[in-house]
Amino acid sequence: MRKKLQKYCLFALLSIVGISCQSDYLSENNPNAKPVEDYFTSLVESDKVLTASYSSLLNHFNLNILEEAWRSDLGYPSVAAGRPRVSGQGEPWYYKTYTNSQNEINKKWSALYSGIFRCNQLIEGLEGPLAGEAENPIWISQMAQARMLRGIFHFYLYQTYNNGRIIIRKSVPVELEEFNIPVSSKDEVRAFILEDFEYGYEHLPIFYGSESESELSSGRMTKGIATMFLGNLYLLEAPANVDGDEINPDYEKAKLYYEELVSGAYPYVLETDETAMFTRKGEFNSESIFEIIYDDNMRPELDRWDEQSPSNRLARYSAPGSQGGQRAFTPTAWISYAYKTEVKDTKDPRNFYLVEQEDGSFLPVERNVSLRASASVALVNDEQTQYYRSGITPEVITFGKYEFSYWKKFSNHDIVTSENNLPKGAYYSGKNVVVNRLSEAYLNLAECYLATGNGTKATVLINEVRKKWGLQLIGLSNGNSANDYDENVYSIEQLWNHLMFVEKPLELGVEGHSIRWIDLRRWGKIKENFERVSSQIYRAETYFFTNSEGKKQRRNKSDLFPYNNGDETFSIPIIDCEDAVLNYNPELHDYYPLPLEEIISNPNLGK
Repeated sequence: MRKKLQKYCLFALLSIVGISCQSDYLSENNPNAKPVEDYFTSLVESDKVLTASYSSLLNHFNLNILEEAWRSDLGYPSVAAGRPRVSGQGEPWYYKTYTNSQNEINKKWSALYSGIFRCNQLIEGLEGPLAGEAENPIWISQMAQARMLRGIFHFYLYQTYNNGRIIIRKSVPVELEEFNIPVSSKDEVRAFILEDFEYGYEHLPIFYGSESESELSSGRMTKGIATMFLGNLYLLEAPANVDGDEINPDYEKAKLYYEELVSGAYPYVLETDETAMFTRKGEFNSESIFEIIYDDNMRPELDRWDEQSPSNRLARYSAPGSQGGQRAFTPTAWISYAYKTEVKDTKDPRNFYLVEQEDGSFLPVERNVSLRASASVALVNDEQTQYYRSGITPEVITFGKYEFSYWKKFSNHDIVTSENNLPKGAYYSGKNVVVNRLSEAYLNLAECYLATGNGTKATVLINEVRKKWGLQLIGLSNGNSANDYDENVYSIEQLWNHLMFVEKPLELGVEGHSIRWIDLRRWGKIKENFERVSSQIYRAETYFFTNSEGKKQRRNKSDLFPYNNGDETFSIPIIDCEDAVLNYNPELHDYYPLPLEEIISNPNLGK
């Protein structure tokens, strides 16, 4: 009930501001206009401008989740042609042939600077007409939220474009020369972002109102969000110590912020209820740090392509076709197989279900796949998980030929029988998008320990994440009989490989802001990883199961196994990223290029 009230309150205010957006100061079509002074006569009015700044988060192009899945090793463009070749919107991303004219590259730039524009309007209003309120806690809170948002929008640009050399927008441009300014150096951009993040860290609350009521204000910037972004700002700049190079001091700085997040100083704990992960029930669960709020009931007048719409298209893009989805991106073969084969902890009772015997007794039987796999993706052999409220996974989904899993992180599988049954249809999902959660902080902190040579602490943190899912723990048990361990002795190098190629992609796949691509880039592993993935060849076999009526059914060519010579008689070799290996060029692809539209409109961009 609280979550529904929270969404209603936010989007009721967004509706008011949406009407107010007819005013020039919030119109993206009239970016030259100064704010309407009426909005800065009181902190009540300026809060509406703050809400409009938050609405900039709704734009899909801020995160480019669809494109980043294709760009990395996590997403396959299934919808257009299927295997073995792809075509359509996903082709340039999957094959690494995109250029600066790519629509999504231009749209993302525009989306993020639109968000910055709105934040700067509020900041100037607070520093100008409302400067007399500067000692008021509400003024301080609004300023901290606006600066944190502005920092995030700049941070996403910084991590995406032109090796970090982007335009710093610290004020609302009015004259032509204020629009046409050059990019700043990477160091200058980083310093500017750091100032905004540190201001947010110093002035944002841990929660709004009383702690018991804080859920009502979820979605606002908090000190926890600022702490996460400060940790990431330092971590993502630290050259990875994978190969034993000199340790970068940024790791030590990042470590302090992640340690703060996991210390208990914030109301975050790892979520052990698997039904509260990647479901509507799990919105703002115990480990959620930053979520973008969506709603599938508000603003019905807005078209599905309107980036101010409070609903998102991600369920439509990721759900199976039989449930109203488009299958625009499905999990790649390697990560599907990795999910399928995760080793479970046999000491965890959640990994078993009871089967009634002929004598009326019940026998515990181990689940087919791990809890993490069941929560993250729909696999054809997951016979213990209800999907779309209609039955077990293979019974509900027909599984197209050579389609062996579907991402569940954006779908509404827990509340409807089809995405078409959402209030406004499949393109209008009200499911929140999780940007950062505590598991990310745990794994990033584990990396900080690995970079400084402390494999023991890194292993403990990795195992905490695995334990919440009931997965077999890594390392030696050392007499601990409460959990299963793999009993392997891990070197620092082996722990790095586990973190890079197992734990982070399986835990955080297709989440957040380009997590996978940025990780591989800073680790210097993009090319190596494409080679790793392309060397893993699979075959797809027919899967047989017994449906709810006791009848035998089959799902054609949807169950993955390693490919061997001779398997071509019944399955094509399923390979991902082989074209990416050939086409990937660090200078062209590590960062997006400056958008062509900006180059054309801004003659000073290259100065």
